[in-house]
Amino acid sequence: MEQKLYGYRWVVVGIFWFVIFAYGANWFALSPMLKTFETKFLVPDWEAHLLISLIGMFVIFFAWPAGALIDKKGPKLSISIGALFMALGFGIRPWLLNSFETLLLSSVIAGIGLAWILVALAPQMFRWFPAKHAGLPIGIGASGLFIGFGTGSLLMPLLTPDKSTAQVFNGFLTFAILAVIAFFLWLIIAKDHPATPPEERVKVEKMKFSQGIKQVFSSKNAFLYPFIGFLIVGITLVISAFIHALYPSKEGGYIAGVLLYGCAIGAFVAPFMAKKYGVKKVTLTAVGGSLLFWLILFGLYQYDITWLLLVLVAFLFGACFQASWPLALYSQETEKGVTEANVGIAASLYISISNIGAAVLPVIFPILFPTQIATFIAVLAGPIICILLWAVTKKT
Repeated sequence: MEQKLYGYRWVVVGIFWFVIFAYGANWFALSPMLKTFETKFLVPDWEAHLLISLIGMFVIFFAWPAGALIDKKGPKLSISIGALFMALGFGIRPWLLNSFETLLLSSVIAGIGLAWILVALAPQMFRWFPAKHAGLPIGIGASGLFIGFGTGSLLMPLLTPDKSTAQVFNGFLTFAILAVIAFFLWLIIAKDHPATPPEERVKVEKMKFSQGIKQVFSSKNAFLYPFIGFLIVGITLVISAFIHALYPSKEGGYIAGVLLYGCAIGAFVAPFMAKKYGVKKVTLTAVGGSLLFWLILFGLYQYDITWLLLVLVAFLFGACFQASWPLALYSQETEKGVTEANVGIAASLYISISNIGAAVLPVIFPILFPTQIATFIAVLAGPIICILLWAVTKKT
């Protein structure tokens, strides 16, 4: 069969980016509001964190059926399902702000959709790009999520300076409109695959789930990458809430928002660097940098200094810490034993365990680490463990 690279592949990347950006913006628009809802609904801080972490928890349950659907029917259908739940959950949220239970319901509905989008990220890009060049579009797609995180975290405090009922409604409505637009754009414009494959591919027979997961685990690295994702995603959510707790004013929104923009830059740039210097060298350097910048970031909090310096350090921390997330996903998808027949299963493994971190860590951190210094030390352990995990991977 003839192989050809179609220019439309970048249209698919762009629309996917907007979908996942809209999801991230809606998800993290909640982050600056957690203290407000905690006070308004008289709930403890760990319960308020459920508004964010519950979204990640649902990925655990739906990542596996999403992966199976992708392997059978293709990634576009999976993303369409996810975008629909995103539009429904976040679309009705502005009208569900009167009680904690109804607000939590909106997170549940939207949370059902996240797995169907995230699991399809790598498989969708492999449909349009040769395997050796798929790291870049995967990084671009991942950056959309974190740019969305930063946008939601940064804009919500600006949209709700007085936290009045009307301001909060209009703030969430703004993000809801983004989610609905993204759903319809994907549904109408996106294509599942090009007319001809981007590279020569061996015909792959369909395989059962048990066979597919067995082949995924034929590589020892497959046991390591998901736990890297677990730490990165979970601690990113912990830090977002922690920054707002340290700086409850607008400055906290700026610092947390720019930190998450740094995450996006790290996710975008990392594939370029890995192609030139190698995955392992880039990841070890980046995670080591995040360790240093986290020490600086918390150290500066102890002194009365301009918050602009904190913004710069937070940006650098985010860029370094998040750089290895898309590289771990890309590595998982290109390991020995992963083919077109089980690429969805491999993505499911990585995404589901990553989001166990998103579901569990933001909830247990306030319980296990109730003080600022305890939280700081616990977060510090994340990059250290990531360095150890990358160090033992059999990767160049």
